[in-house]
Amino acid sequence: MHRAITLRHHFIGRDRVRRLVRLDGRPAVVEFEFARPGGRLRIREVREPGPRAGGSRKGPALADALRRLAVSVWSLDDDLRRCYAALGRDPLMAPLLRHCAGLRMIRTPDLYETLLIAVVGQQVSVASAESIRRRLIAALGDRAVRDETAYAGYPPPGRLLRTTPAALRAIGLSRQKARYVLEIAGRAAAGVLSAAAFDGLSDEQAMARLIEIPGVGRWTAEIVLMRGLGRVDVFPAGDLGLGSAVQRLLRRRDRPPEDELRALADRWTGWRSYGALYLWRSLGTAA
Repeated sequence: MHRAITLRHHFIGRDRVRRLVRLDGRPAVVEFEFARPGGRLRIREVREPGPRAGGSRKGPALADALRRLAVSVWSLDDDLRRCYAALGRDPLMAPLLRHCAGLRMIRTPDLYETLLIAVVGQQVSVASAESIRRRLIAALGDRAVRDETAYAGYPPPGRLLRTTPAALRAIGLSRQKARYVLEIAGRAAAGVLSAAAFDGLSDEQAMARLIEIPGVGRWTAEIVLMRGLGRVDVFPAGDLGLGSAVQRLLRRRDRPPEDELRALADRWTGWRSYGALYLWRSLGTAA
């Protein structure tokens, strides 16, 4: 279920990755370059050549917006030393840290996108969810071409709101999910899904506010807290993948129930999101 959160990245060699985001309400292609001297990350906007290039922000304002985007998307403000000090005390987690050292949470650029991804992926297979997302993006998403490469992103809220439920059902969404997606778009357009709207709220308060949105239950809210708001102490114990990871690591015949998983995660209080991240990772790693 964690694979429901996918990011549309385009890799260039080993060191650079690009994706389409929205800056000042316009589609923009940004590039992250990782192999910088001293281990520094560089981010820049990849501009369209010619007189049409540019945007509403330039110079220091654009640089600041890009810097904040990089810090958010790659969780650069998460203190992994403190995280590993907490998780490393647990014999279950210590081996995973050796395999996942340096792995940070990858977040979506905004809360609206996180909610769309999570809701579309509910109660369907990974392949079905990805197929529906691709069709949604193909039909309604943002577009940009840079260096002869086409980049696509999720539809902005206003465009989604101008779409009929019937058109969304033709893309593959159920009647219920079409309603949920339009509700999310309406809230995003109204400005209530900005990250700033959740500043000062505890995890439980933020979760309660998210669950007010039709179609958002506890699991979805927990995933959104992790991937959309960057909360580091959230554990979506209802996730089947986490149960399977713990079952495998403990060599159990049965998958632990949700209450047992939550009790286990209490050992990682303060960094439970990273406990979840590394458990998910263990499903594809010989841990």
